[in-house]
Amino acid sequence: MKNEIIFSGHQPNFLPYMGLFYKMFKSDVFVFDDDVQYSSKALHNCNFIRVNGSKYRITVPVSYKHGDLINEVKICRARDWESRLLKTLRMNYGKAPFFEEGYSLLERHLGEGYEYLVELNFQLLMEIAEKFGISCNVAVASRDVPTTLRKHERNVYQCVSLGGTAYYSGTGGREYNDEEDFRRNGIKLVYSDYEPVRYRQRGNGFIENLSVLDYIFNNGYLLPTDWEASV
Repeated sequence: MKNEIIFSGHQPNFLPYMGLFYKMFKSDVFVFDDDVQYSSKALHNCNFIRVNGSKYRITVPVSYKHGDLINEVKICRARDWESRLLKTLRMNYGKAPFFEEGYSLLERHLGEGYEYLVELNFQLLMEIAEKFGISCNVAVASRDVPTTLRKHERNVYQCVSLGGTAYYSGTGGREYNDEEDFRRNGIKLVYSDYEPVRYRQRGNGFIENLSVLDYIFNNGYLLPTDWEASV
């Protein structure tokens, strides 16, 4: 795919797993889909860390109504959840080799007082990607490629609008991608080759696909060495 302009995208989730950053790493153009419907079952406002050897959910409390788009969801300020979250991280990761790198990042952004969830998520995502050295061009759907199209039609429209010649799809896209439609629009369809990153992780036994915070606490901002070989 070296001669292609690779396009992909994802919803702006809260401190997502390394798979999202892998998509950014593999892309020339990446769009954050902030104008799709918010789902309480997705990871828009939560993710998982390691606590006592098990997956533990961390959550940003939000206020929303059914049908709201992700960029319409507000952060609740009635509870002192920020302090509790930071305390949980310090208790469980305080001895990790790169604890201060991850902790200071989150502490600073939690202190910004963002009104909307998408603001918090986007700023965290962009800073983490920058610290990882990921250099793809980033677009925001509602601002740069607004559309009411859905699923593969949305992806085709965004890819063409942003100059992409190849669409890097998650494997779940096999259920709804119209491969012929991509071909008609001159877009090469490529499915992700992502495998859960295995890295140095404190504790007995490895838990995969935790929040990027777990990776940062344990490994800092050095990307996995095998990612370069995948380009």
